[in-house]
Amino acid sequence: MVAQAMLGLLLAGAATGTAHAATTTYYVSPNGSDGNSGLSPDQAWKSIGKVNGFTFPQGSVVSFQGGQTFSGCLVFDGDNVPASSASTPFKVTSYGTGQATITSDCTGDYSAAVTADGVSGFQLVGVKLVNGATTAAGVLLQNQRSSTATKGLKVTGSDISGFATPSGSSSTFGGQIMVLGYAVNGNTGPLDDVQILGNALHGAGVTSQAGPGVYGWGSGVNITNVRVEGNTVYHLGMAAKSTGAAVTANGWDGAVIQHNVVHDIGANVTSCGGASGIMSYTSNNVAIRHNEVYNVQPVPDYTAGCDWDGIDLDGGTTNSVVEYNYTHHNAGSGLLAYTSTAGSRVWGPNTFRYNVSENDDWANAQGGLFNVVPNAPKNALSIYGNTFFTNKDQSTNKKAGTSACFLFGYAAGTWAGGSQIKDNICHMANKGSFGKTGQLYYNPYNQTGMTLSHNLYYGTNTAGWRWGGTTYGDFAAWAAAGLESGAVWGDPLFTSPGAGGTCTWSPASGAGPQPCPQAYTLKSGSPALGAGVAVSGNGGVDYYGTTIPGTPNIGADAG
Repeated sequence: MVAQAMLGLLLAGAATGTAHAATTTYYVSPNGSDGNSGLSPDQAWKSIGKVNGFTFPQGSVVSFQGGQTFSGCLVFDGDNVPASSASTPFKVTSYGTGQATITSDCTGDYSAAVTADGVSGFQLVGVKLVNGATTAAGVLLQNQRSSTATKGLKVTGSDISGFATPSGSSSTFGGQIMVLGYAVNGNTGPLDDVQILGNALHGAGVTSQAGPGVYGWGSGVNITNVRVEGNTVYHLGMAAKSTGAAVTANGWDGAVIQHNVVHDIGANVTSCGGASGIMSYTSNNVAIRHNEVYNVQPVPDYTAGCDWDGIDLDGGTTNSVVEYNYTHHNAGSGLLAYTSTAGSRVWGPNTFRYNVSENDDWANAQGGLFNVVPNAPKNALSIYGNTFFTNKDQSTNKKAGTSACFLFGYAAGTWAGGSQIKDNICHMANKGSFGKTGQLYYNPYNQTGMTLSHNLYYGTNTAGWRWGGTTYGDFAAWAAAGLESGAVWGDPLFTSPGAGGTCTWSPASGAGPQPCPQAYTLKSGSPALGAGVAVSGNGGVDYYGTTIPGTPNIGADAG
């Protein structure tokens, strides 16, 4: 993946119309001297202090010697980068062999190893950042001085680890990369064109205290045109009382989160509200696609709390889609539609389609493989072409109960017009304390208004369908109730159910995790073949990239 990024000024108009000087590179080496010019490797500067105190021409490059370690925290803002532009990047990178390592030495609630404040075109490329103190953030991108958007920010090809909210802090600030449209000084400075590409964002181990990988926080939806792609995000144990996710889109408008691997998240969490793998909140037009999310879970076992979802479209999320993702072995639901209104932002319309879920909600932390809570959605919710499978033995879980395929709400309500649940497979082979598999629907409050059509259900010794005060104990009773058209019962004949496992792929390749897992392709003779119903605006291809025919298969292998 080509690493690019840019740095520029936040002072309004300062870069506009400025003649672009030739790029000047300044070198930093532990063998250098701050009395040098910095303009060549043999005239390198020595310290981060020298870098912070220098005033850089527009479009400069600051290059640290690869394979070497530097102590300090870098700050770039309108004082030391007084002229900047998204079209003339200001780059911080490594030279020579390998990545340079910056070990942070700054402390405080809003400290960061690298801060880019109001600098358009800022680029951090191929640098390793390590928390060497009680530094809250690895990278902080913000805009403290202006109401004009800071544009063209990139963090790419870097390794950022160990950053978290300092112990005892009342702040929620902390993580590997902070993207703030609500700056730490309270300025609601917008950001535009933010790209986080091909990074490793992680802690030292599964139970590390490291906070989120990417944590966005906007003012309204003032962080626009965001791309989070090709990152490996892992070993973020987080604090016991945590909210958010490994990747949190908050206040984003127009975002793509794709081709990321997210795993081993939330090991230390014992509260509700976190952690999830990927989450949007008060955001618009977010596409979450082609990600693998697994082992979002407490470690070593469940004690208290909830969530640990794979992917969550949370409160106030609008016009967004979750598609072509593989979630597996998460302690909570693989997919969550948290339908609450946030401020004035009414949730939806949103879509979940062509995703594969294997053995999610193993701890019964949420109660369903797909949860729609807390309320009936006030704008349309579409759920189609997904494959859900579980064969977890949940009979000895610390949290009693058996996961349902779909779980709806904490109160009665009517789903918005246009809501639909179609062409999904629920293959339930889990087992609770009474030997029963989970229910296909758990809808005890009798939420209504959604169209149910052409879903395939299968399970041995199933606990049936709970709809309002009635439990339909077998498929014949469910079909006779007239709540769904075209429903199918039968073994979907997956290639290898329960054997999807962990995929082997490189996020930085810009592809994947497909064709993994092949375990959920359909074999000849499957009752799901050609048994679905057409859904308009379906995106054109299924989980495996196959064109969807006019009459699709049921499930993620729709073509």
